[in-house]
Amino acid sequence: MSRFTNIKVFDFRFPTSSTLSGSDAMNPDPDYSSAYVEVRTDADDGIKGVGFVFTIGRGNDVVCKAIESMGDRLVGMEVEPLLDDMKRAWDLFVHDSQLRWLGPEKGVEHMAIGAVLSALWDIKAKRAGKPLWRLLAEMEPEELVSTLDFRY
Repeated sequence: MSRFTNIKVFDFRFPTSSTLSGSDAMNPDPDYSSAYVEVRTDADDGIKGVGFVFTIGRGNDVVCKAIESMGDRLVGMEVEPLLDDMKRAWDLFVHDSQLRWLGPEKGVEHMAIGAVLSALWDIKAKRAGKPLWRLLAEMEPEELVSTLDFRY
Protein backbone atom coordinates (compact mmCIF):
# COMPACT_ATOMS: atom_id res chain seq x y z
CA MET A 1 0.00 0.00 0.00
CA SER A 2 1.18 3.48 -0.80
CA ARG A 3 0.51 6.59 1.24
CA PHE A 4 -0.06 10.23 0.46
CA THR A 5 3.15 12.07 1.30
CA ASN A 6 2.95 15.64 0.10
CA ILE A 7 0.44 18.26 -0.95
CA LYS A 8 1.70 21.40 -2.68
CA VAL A 9 -0.57 24.32 -3.45
CA PHE A 10 0.23 27.11 -5.89
CA ASP A 11 -1.47 30.50 -6.13
CA PHE A 12 -1.44 31.58 -9.78
CA ARG A 13 -2.75 35.02 -10.66
CA PHE A 14 -3.14 36.69 -14.01
CA PRO A 15 -3.50 40.50 -14.19
CA THR A 16 -6.39 40.44 -16.64
CA SER A 17 -8.02 43.48 -15.00
CA SER A 18 -5.31 45.69 -16.48
CA THR A 19 -6.80 45.07 -19.94
CA LEU A 20 -10.34 44.35 -18.68
CA SER A 21 -10.12 40.88 -20.27
CA GLY A 22 -13.11 38.87 -19.13
CA SER A 23 -14.84 41.82 -17.50
CA ASP A 24 -18.58 42.18 -17.62
CA ALA A 25 -21.32 44.06 -15.76
CA MET A 26 -20.97 41.86 -12.68
CA ASN A 27 -17.18 41.46 -12.73
CA PRO A 28 -15.68 44.81 -13.74
CA ASP A 29 -12.09 44.03 -12.71
CA PRO A 30 -11.38 40.28 -12.73
CA ASP A 31 -7.85 39.02 -12.28
CA TYR A 32 -8.42 35.47 -13.40
CA SER A 33 -6.52 33.20 -11.05
CA SER A 34 -6.10 29.55 -10.17
CA ALA A 35 -5.54 27.60 -6.98
CA TYR A 36 -3.49 24.63 -8.24
CA VAL A 37 -2.69 21.53 -6.19
CA GLU A 38 -0.23 18.66 -6.62
CA VAL A 39 -0.79 15.47 -4.62
CA ARG A 40 2.14 13.06 -4.28
CA THR A 41 2.45 9.56 -2.90
CA ASP A 42 5.30 7.28 -1.94
CA ALA A 43 4.40 4.79 -4.70
CA ASP A 44 7.27 3.73 -6.98
CA ASP A 45 5.36 4.89 -10.08
CA GLY A 46 6.26 8.56 -9.46
CA ILE A 47 2.75 9.65 -10.38
CA LYS A 48 1.46 12.91 -8.97
CA GLY A 49 -2.12 14.07 -9.18
CA VAL A 50 -2.99 17.61 -10.13
CA GLY A 51 -6.17 19.59 -9.68
CA PHE A 52 -7.18 23.22 -9.80
CA VAL A 53 -10.03 25.66 -9.44
CA PHE A 54 -10.45 29.18 -10.75
CA THR A 55 -11.23 32.44 -8.99
CA ILE A 56 -11.23 36.02 -10.19
CA GLY A 57 -8.39 37.32 -8.04
CA ARG A 58 -8.82 38.33 -4.41
CA GLY A 59 -9.82 35.27 -2.48
CA ASN A 60 -7.54 32.93 -4.41
CA ASP A 61 -5.33 32.83 -1.30
CA VAL A 62 -8.35 31.78 0.78
CA VAL A 63 -9.05 28.87 -1.59
CA CYS A 64 -5.36 27.89 -1.47
CA LYS A 65 -5.47 27.78 2.35
CA ALA A 66 -8.62 25.63 2.24
CA ILE A 67 -6.89 23.20 -0.15
CA GLU A 68 -3.87 23.06 2.18
CA SER A 69 -6.17 22.28 5.09
CA MET A 70 -7.77 19.42 3.18
CA GLY A 71 -4.42 18.19 1.98
CA ASP A 72 -3.26 17.93 5.57
CA ARG A 73 -6.00 15.32 6.08
CA LEU A 74 -4.61 13.22 3.22
CA VAL A 75 -0.94 13.11 4.23
CA GLY A 76 -0.19 9.73 5.77
CA MET A 77 -3.40 8.09 4.55
CA GLU A 78 -3.33 4.99 2.36
CA VAL A 79 -3.91 5.84 -1.29
CA GLU A 80 -5.54 2.71 -2.67
CA PRO A 81 -8.66 2.62 -0.45
CA LEU A 82 -9.58 6.13 -1.62
CA LEU A 83 -8.82 5.49 -5.29
CA ASP A 84 -10.79 2.24 -5.16
CA ASP A 85 -13.79 4.04 -3.68
CA MET A 86 -13.97 7.61 -4.90
CA LYS A 87 -17.24 8.12 -3.03
CA ARG A 88 -15.24 7.47 0.14
CA ALA A 89 -12.85 10.23 -0.94
CA TRP A 90 -15.81 12.59 -1.44
CA ASP A 91 -17.20 11.66 1.97
CA LEU A 92 -13.83 12.22 3.65
CA PHE A 93 -14.04 15.91 2.82
CA VAL A 94 -17.75 16.68 2.54
CA HIS A 95 -18.64 14.92 5.79
CA ASP A 96 -15.73 16.26 7.84
CA SER A 97 -17.42 17.02 11.16
CA GLN A 98 -14.98 19.85 11.92
CA LEU A 99 -15.57 21.65 8.61
CA ARG A 100 -19.26 20.83 8.09
CA TRP A 101 -20.50 24.16 9.37
CA LEU A 102 -18.34 26.01 6.82
CA GLY A 103 -20.50 24.59 4.07
CA PRO A 104 -18.42 21.94 2.33
CA GLU A 105 -21.02 21.74 -0.42
CA LYS A 106 -20.79 25.40 -1.35
CA GLY A 107 -18.33 28.27 -1.49
CA VAL A 108 -14.64 28.08 -0.70
CA GLU A 109 -14.78 24.62 0.87
CA HIS A 110 -16.56 23.22 -2.18
CA MET A 111 -13.96 24.74 -4.50
CA ALA A 112 -11.13 23.29 -2.42
CA ILE A 113 -12.77 19.86 -2.32
CA GLY A 114 -13.11 19.99 -6.11
CA ALA A 115 -9.41 20.70 -6.58
CA VAL A 116 -8.29 17.91 -4.24
CA LEU A 117 -10.74 15.35 -5.66
CA SER A 118 -9.65 16.28 -9.19
CA ALA A 119 -6.07 15.49 -8.16
CA LEU A 120 -7.18 12.11 -6.79
CA TRP A 121 -9.08 11.31 -9.99
CA ASP A 122 -5.95 12.33 -11.90
CA ILE A 123 -3.86 9.82 -9.95
CA LYS A 124 -6.49 7.12 -10.51
CA ALA A 125 -6.53 7.74 -14.28
CA LYS A 126 -2.74 7.91 -14.57
CA ARG A 127 -2.38 4.63 -12.68
CA ALA A 128 -4.85 3.07 -15.10
CA GLY A 129 -2.77 4.44 -18.00
CA LYS A 130 -5.74 6.33 -19.43
CA PRO A 131 -6.90 9.90 -19.83
CA LEU A 132 -9.55 10.65 -17.22
CA TRP A 133 -12.32 10.98 -19.79
CA ARG A 134 -11.62 7.43 -21.02
CA LEU A 135 -11.44 6.02 -17.49
CA LEU A 136 -14.86 7.51 -16.74
CA ALA A 137 -16.33 6.47 -20.10
CA GLU A 138 -15.19 2.86 -19.61
CA MET A 139 -16.52 2.51 -16.08
CA GLU A 140 -19.54 0.26 -15.69
CA PRO A 141 -22.63 2.39 -15.04
CA GLU A 142 -22.98 0.94 -11.55
CA GLU A 143 -19.36 1.77 -10.76
CA LEU A 144 -19.72 5.35 -11.96
CA VAL A 145 -22.99 5.87 -10.10
CA SER A 146 -21.41 4.48 -6.92
CA THR A 147 -19.10 7.53 -6.84
CA LEU A 148 -22.04 9.93 -6.49
CA ASP A 149 -23.75 11.27 -3.40
CA PHE A 150 -27.52 11.02 -3.73
CA ARG A 151 -28.47 12.60 -0.41
CA TYR A 152 -30.48 15.30 -2.11
